[in-house]
Amino acid sequence: MPVNVVERPDFTVDPENIMPGAEPIFIDQGNTGILFLHGFTGSTYEGRELGFHFAQKGYGVWVPLLPGHGTRPEDLEKVSYSDWINASEQYYLKMKENYRKVVVCGQSMGGALALHLAAHHPLDGVISLAGAIIMKDWRLKLLPLAKRVIRYQYKSKGPDIRSRDAKSKSASYPKYPIKSLVQFLDLLEVVRRELPRVKSPCLLIHSRRDHTITFDNLDYIAKHVSSSMVRTLALENSYHVISVDEEKPLIFEAVENFLQTIL
Repeated sequence: MPVNVVERPDFTVDPENIMPGAEPIFIDQGNTGILFLHGFTGSTYEGRELGFHFAQKGYGVWVPLLPGHGTRPEDLEKVSYSDWINASEQYYLKMKENYRKVVVCGQSMGGALALHLAAHHPLDGVISLAGAIIMKDWRLKLLPLAKRVIRYQYKSKGPDIRSRDAKSKSASYPKYPIKSLVQFLDLLEVVRRELPRVKSPCLLIHSRRDHTITFDNLDYIAKHVSSSMVRTLALENSYHVISVDEEKPLIFEAVENFLQTIL
């Protein structure tokens, strides 16, 4: 199956600067397109297997890089949450130009961006994988001070993935700017207010063992969207980056059933 690196909008970086495993993918085929948006400090690695899986079933697939990601942590400092919103908007509109139907799938922050798109556009479907809407961490109260004295926060345990194999291959940043974490939280605040405007069919999947975005995000999203169709799936043996973790076969099956229902 041919896989082409998509031509990226002007705000993205030169392909030579992209870290291995974080390359965007674009498979142009069929009448239905799936747009996958990755998480904060993550990359297209999070959507690669899912993208190839559904490309084999005839769907068009686009897994782009969000601004500031897939290169160096320093690049995150140059973007704001509005850049992530604007990028996802451009990606969706490009998909809509070429496909009769478009479903947006997002991991973590990508789930928030997918819900944002659904609040402003009549998406044919929204798939939220460990979607981030609320964060519960006492350390967040220290952010106003921390961002003045600390530039980076290091991930002491790496990405929150249970599968050792998937974790070893993950293309994600080992650290992130505190300034960028503030932008991420600002994005979540925006999307929380927009949830009642979401009317597209939704599939919400989250793991009870998520150490990054707590499981109660699933219920929060389900209760606050206005969609007439909301399906949920609780995972038991994965951590946060569920799109590549232990139970990805369950996710693929749930997504396939969801797509068959809505399309």
